[in-house]
Amino acid sequence: MNEVTIAGRKLQHFHIAAFFRSREEEYEVLRSYIKEGIDAGEKTVHICDPSLKHDHLQHLETMGVPITDCTRTGQLEVLGWNDAYLREGRFDGDTMMALLEEVVTTSRAEGFSRVRMMGHMEWVLEDRPGVTLDRVIDYELRVNHLLNRLRQPAICVYDLNRFSGAAVIEVLRAHPFAIIGGVLRENPFYDPPEERLGSAVKR
Repeated sequence: MNEVTIAGRKLQHFHIAAFFRSREEEYEVLRSYIKEGIDAGEKTVHICDPSLKHDHLQHLETMGVPITDCTRTGQLEVLGWNDAYLREGRFDGDTMMALLEEVVTTSRAEGFSRVRMMGHMEWVLEDRPGVTLDRVIDYELRVNHLLNRLRQPAICVYDLNRFSGAAVIEVLRAHPFAIIGGVLRENPFYDPPEERLGSAVKR
């Protein structure tokens, strides 16, 4: 498989946190990650605010993604939060982990060599059952192990205008690499899941 490019650098880890202050910045920085995968015939799965799904598709079309064809062939899937993180109206880390593994397994069976995933994370701010920062960070830590095992890349997108500084630090502790200021950097705040969760990460 070809290498994955993110923010002008080759992928060094499968789980990345990306912090942006505007949607324009987000799509400009992540353009290579998205377009490169589409052009290579890889599967693309994005999770976003259901109210912004149409807007997200328009941004993809603007960057040259043939959304009608890609959606028809199954190469592109854009899901709302209620179809993923907040399935059945609540957040459950185990359910989401199982969904990610199912997406990868199904995509491989369909003939896709890789699945490039991306999830907008503002659902964390919603008042829903099971949604607490501690539970989300626990999930993010466990995802490191899952993505490394599956060898599939995923970017968690955070809007800096909506998350507090304290929340951002917690998020950074769960991601070995981060995109900050449009640059992909090794994250000095990363706290490896084996140290924080012990054997729990192996579940």
